[in-house]
Amino acid sequence: RAALVAPPGHCHHRAEQELHRPSQEATPHEQLPAGRGVVACEVCGKKFPNPSQYKVHKRSHTGEKPFHCELCGKSYRRSGLKVHQRVHTGEKAFRCDTCGKSFSVSANLARHRLVHTGARAFRCDVCGRRFTQASHLKVHAAVHSGEWNFICNACGKGFNSLTLHQRTHTGERPYVCEVCGKSFSVVQNLVRHKRVHTGEKPFECGVCGKSFSQANNLKAHQQVHTGEKPYSCSACSRAFSCSRSLREHKCIAAV
Repeated sequence: RAALVAPPGHCHHRAEQELHRPSQEATPHEQLPAGRGVVACEVCGKKFPNPSQYKVHKRSHTGEKPFHCELCGKSYRRSGLKVHQRVHTGEKAFRCDTCGKSFSVSANLARHRLVHTGARAFRCDVCGRRFTQASHLKVHAAVHSGEWNFICNACGKGFNSLTLHQRTHTGERPYVCEVCGKSFSVVQNLVRHKRVHTGEKPFECGVCGKSFSQANNLKAHQQVHTGEKPYSCSACSRAFSCSRSLREHKCIAAV
C-alpha cells in the first residue's frame, strides 16, 4: 500500500495548530471568566481588581500601620507616613493660587479655598449657624452639648473616661519622660509633652497653615477663623474665644 506523504510544510502547520490549541488541562486561573479576578472585602464589601490593593485596603479595618517614621517612631499606613514626614521636613507643596499660602496636605488647601469662595456647607442643627469646615462646626457644637458618660464622686465633674480622671485625686503619675523626668497621669499627656523636646508641630490649621504642637492649641486657634466665642463672663457677659482669655479678663462689673 502506498504511503501517504504530507505536502511540504503541512506537518509544521499542523504542529503550530496543536501548539496554539487551548489545552484541556488549563490552570484554574486561565479558566476564570472575565471579572472573576476581582477581590471583595469581607468586612465592607468593597471590591478591588487585585489582591495587592485589597491587602492595602484591609489595613483600614485592622488598624495595621506597618510603616514607621525614622525620626520620631510614629506608625502609619503608607500614604499617612508620606504626609507625616512633611512635619519634619517643613515641606508645603500645596499652594493657594489666590493668596499664595502653602500647605503640607492637599486637603488643608481644599478647606482653605473655602475662605475665598465664602461657601459654608456645614450647618448646626441646633441654631442654624453655618461654617466653612466640618471641624469648625464640631468646635461650635460643644457650645450646645455638655453631656458626659461618667460623674466623679470626688469632685462631681463629668468625664468620658472616669478612670483617667481619678488619678488627679490619687496623685498617681505612672508615665515618666525619659528626657527631663517629668511624670504624667495619662500616657497621651506624655506623648504631647515630648513634642517640647522634639519641636514637632503635627497639627496644621487648614485655613492659614499655622502649625501647633498640641491639638487643643489648634482647636483654640481655629476659633479665630470661625469667630466662635464660647467662654463668657458671668458678670458682664463679655465673650472670649478661649478659656485663658476669660481667666485673664478683669471685669469691672464684678468688683
